Amino acid sequence: MVTAASSGIGLDVAKKLIVKGMAWFRTSGISHNIQAIRAVLWGKGKGVNSGENWGMARLSSALGDAKAAQGQNRILALKDGGIQPLVGKTPVGRPSPSPSLLVERFDLETSHWQTHLHTDQVVALCLRPPITEHERKGECGPESPLVQGQVAICDRNDWQSFYMRARTSFLCARISDSALKEAAHSLADLDHLELQSTPQADDPRMTSLLFALEAEREREYSSGRLFLDSVEAAIAALLVTSHGTIPTKPLLRWGGLPPHRIRRVLEFMHANLDKQVSLEDLAACTDLSTSHFSHQFRASMGASPYKYMVTLRIEQSKQMLRNSKLSVLDVALRVGFENQQHFATVFRRIAGVTPSGYRRQL
Repeated sequence: MVTAASSGIGLDVAKKLIVKGMAWFRTSGISHNIQAIRAVLWGKGKGVNSGENWGMARLSSALGDAKAAQGQNRILALKDGGIQPLVGKTPVGRPSPSPSLLVERFDLETSHWQTHLHTDQVVALCLRPPITEHERKGECGPESPLVQGQVAICDRNDWQSFYMRARTSFLCARISDSALKEAAHSLADLDHLELQSTPQADDPRMTSLLFALEAEREREYSSGRLFLDSVEAAIAALLVTSHGTIPTKPLLRWGGLPPHRIRRVLEFMHANLDKQVSLEDLAACTDLSTSHFSHQFRASMGASPYKYMVTLRIEQSKQMLRNSKLSVLDVALRVGFENQQHFATVFRRIAGVTPSGYRRQL
């Protein structure tokens, strides 16, 4: 199983993590078999008992089961003696509709020292720059004046402490293990991935993706599930190809998708223009992983699956606008947009005129 930075925890720290994790399971009201969970965490013959690198992937899996059972939709971390939301404050805006790409925006005042350990792979975007001081592995670092647009690729298995000396705003995104695993296998033929923790990453591509995610959050995720899936796949691809501990070269895959697979995907798109389609749904038409499918589709069609489906929706809406009995809102809903405002914005960007303006020109 692919894990991000799955080594480096000392034996004593690992034991404390398991004790705290087990305490949280007992007090969270989750009806799990405690003995089974203990077996998952400790393993047999390997892990903490043998003094080797412990199974962070096992803990993440168990935490995932627990989080699903408890109905939480928050980015979690180990802190203050248990598993808790990474930031105690309620995130700004509605939660992400994606079950795998969790998105949280925070506007915070100055803080006291905070200590936590990430149980998931998290990337963060600085929206309003603070001045922070970090402590990692017991060593106090210098003050870090972040700038707007800088990205932090958070370390997943080391305790980190920090405090903020000024008001700040930031966006956090949890990238699922499944997305990382698919990207590692499809793009670099890796069975194991370790990511390089980077508190101040200078990666314009990652910055652009996270700003796009913040804009989508502000629009209350009106672009739908396929957009979020595409962003998560793109971030996972960048993490695999540009931020691993060992440099990797993406595998070269020529030719795109064969005609029969393209035909199945396009038929599925046309049949589901009015529905919220996921990247996984489209990839299933080709029997490929989502990462492999996305790259092959782009090679074949010259556009990402999301952009291509948006174009199909706009072309279908042009035909529907000829029917005067349908309102603009009716048309928007029938081609998969959640509201008229977002439909009008996308229509104008592609067609150069609003839907009402297009109808008047007919």
